[in-house]
Amino acid sequence: MLRRFCIALIATALFAASCGRQVTPNRGGGGGGGGPGLQSGFMSVKFRIQQSFDFANVRYVVVFNTSGNGQTPYANGALTNYQNYSFAFVVGGTGSQAVTPALYEYVRPPNTSVPPQIVPIYYTPQQVIFIPNSNGLGTEFTIIFDRALFYGVPVTPAPGSSASPSPVPSTGGGSAAPQPTTSAQALWTFNFFTTDPSGNPYDALGVNGAQDTSFQSPQLDTTQVFDQTFYVPAGAIAPPNPPTEQITGGEIANNP
Repeated sequence: MLRRFCIALIATALFAASCGRQVTPNRGGGGGGGGPGLQSGFMSVKFRIQQSFDFANVRYVVVFNTSGNGQTPYANGALTNYQNYSFAFVVGGTGSQAVTPALYEYVRPPNTSVPPQIVPIYYTPQQVIFIPNSNGLGTEFTIIFDRALFYGVPVTPAPGSSASPSPVPSTGGGSAAPQPTTSAQALWTFNFFTTDPSGNPYDALGVNGAQDTSFQSPQLDTTQVFDQTFYVPAGAIAPPNPPTEQITGGEIANNP
């Protein structure tokens, strides 16, 4: 009798454990759906700071390198001709707390080292969703975007001209058949920055703040479901300015 009671007790405990809350996070977003409720073809970015956002006076920047070369973009882009910059979302620094993300492409003539043209990408409300206070604490915003935006700015050569095409800001429409200025590869890298309204950096991911060149971005495989969280390392140099400029980390999720 005692033996049967012990077996029954163990079976009950095993059943209860199987119904319990999962402790280890599901890195794939659960159910094969890709990230937390993302549509197919979309990516989400969560940007986290130490203290409530100051959208009026600080720019919060997410830079992607979609070239596939695996190299990380750094905050000293103005000194390096924006090496490894492909696209960037810029939030804030407009003089107003009411903001929407601006999206830019860094268009560089092939096989040159000249500074790129920084060209705006225009989008529809269905292509980019901005949640300015996604954690309810004022220290996190979320951008959900259609990865097709990273197809690149359409280029239109002058009629009868043999010159290289010039980039034209995309309006998402038009009768011409645009060609991409970039062909995004499957593996992307990224970095987060805070800057003043003129683009001078305050902080970035990595131990050395705005001057950091040690951070190595994880490669984001856009053909896979993922949900990656990352943090600024303990002991990292904090910017010598208010905590509204200090990055703590973030999260990027994807649904192919």
